[in-house]
Amino acid sequence: MQQIRAQTPAEGFYTLDPFLLVNPNEPWYCDLSQYFDAQHYPVLRRLDKFFKPPASMRLSRFVHLGLVGHKGTGKSTLIRQATQDLQPDIVTTFVQSLSVFDQSDLTFSDVVLVIVKAIADYLEERKIQLPQPQYQLVLKWFTEELVTTNRSKEIFGDLTTQAEAGVKLPFVAAFIAKLTATIRSKSEYRTEIRERAERDSVELIRNANLFIDAATQELNAAGLGQTFLVVFDDLEKITNRALVDAAVLRRAEELRRLRCHIVFLLDPADQYAPVTVQASQAFDIVNVPNLRIRDRTDTLDFVRPEAIKAVFDVLDKRVDLEHVFADPQKAVEQFAAMSGGRLRDLMILAKQACENATGNLVTQHDVDFAIRSVRSQRITAVQPEQWKRLAEIHRDKQISNQKDDAYLLLHSLVLNYNGEQWFDIHPLLEADPRFRQAWKTQSQPQP
Repeated sequence: MQQIRAQTPAEGFYTLDPFLLVNPNEPWYCDLSQYFDAQHYPVLRRLDKFFKPPASMRLSRFVHLGLVGHKGTGKSTLIRQATQDLQPDIVTTFVQSLSVFDQSDLTFSDVVLVIVKAIADYLEERKIQLPQPQYQLVLKWFTEELVTTNRSKEIFGDLTTQAEAGVKLPFVAAFIAKLTATIRSKSEYRTEIRERAERDSVELIRNANLFIDAATQELNAAGLGQTFLVVFDDLEKITNRALVDAAVLRRAEELRRLRCHIVFLLDPADQYAPVTVQASQAFDIVNVPNLRIRDRTDTLDFVRPEAIKAVFDVLDKRVDLEHVFADPQKAVEQFAAMSGGRLRDLMILAKQACENATGNLVTQHDVDFAIRSVRSQRITAVQPEQWKRLAEIHRDKQISNQKDDAYLLLHSLVLNYNGEQWFDIHPLLEADPRFRQAWKTQSQPQP
């Protein structure tokens, strides 16, 4: 979509797309770190600490990092901003986790092979080939060690025939694509490949590193960079966090042996209500909090001045607020308060208000109706027995490692904030009669 600045509510309906990834240097991008101090919005500063050591030092180890935050807090944009100026030292390649993994069945070997595929795809796009010895080792790994001889031609087809005839393919990316497609499918070969890949995790990592080392060497020779960074985008969107726990968090020690940088985008539930392994016990983590709309002791409808400024500028890059909203300042304050500082909800609310408008301006009635409409959609995610727990979290501003809390985090019904880490319910929930009844019960003195 062309990143124009909307001049009418009809245009605003399109420019306020809550799911569109905005990259740094694009017209709609807004650097939020300029509005909040590092204590409350430390993301870019912390990422720089990991990837940009002082000039007197060099990055002597590979960084394996978890970027933890709710869906819709801008993690993908932030990691792109942090990595855009790492070249020529670090080359970044992004893995779209929802596309490459079977979301109902994910294993450790899948993760390792997808890392190999991401690097292979990068080199293939740039027509970089491995030297013949390393090339043959990689082919042997794919066609003999991961796949039995009688399955090889069934899976790889003509690629195997050409390899046997000594024909050097442009690169091994075609083999990897075939293999990972088989793993993602529910074919009869998937279990067999996984069993062979997982039978010796040390051997799996060793072969992956042989490929990564050879690819890195050729990357250096081509003058394109010193090492690879693989970012697992959208990994926090896999609903079954037990799969991520088993394939990534519980296998962290093995993943840290891979000789490339890796960033996993993780959900707050992985850190604050983990299945078995807490994210910070598996990797270094950088937390992506919601915007500092308010502080811990403030009411749910309070909005800090710097947050109003940040929200105004975020929206104004996409919509000329002064020409589209009848009362832009009040609308911004309401959107900021009701979003809870979650950027995606901010866009959803503003887009809904533009959709409601029937005249040349978005009126106060349109804004109020948008809030009611989005609230009615959001509360359907709350399970009946969870209202009591939501009231407790609102009272204590803390969560615990239990099933309900993991669910509430995963569905962004409870949001986390930085500073001294604290949590609260999503502001849209406050007006629901079930929450108010639960809160009234919590607030009454116990006999």
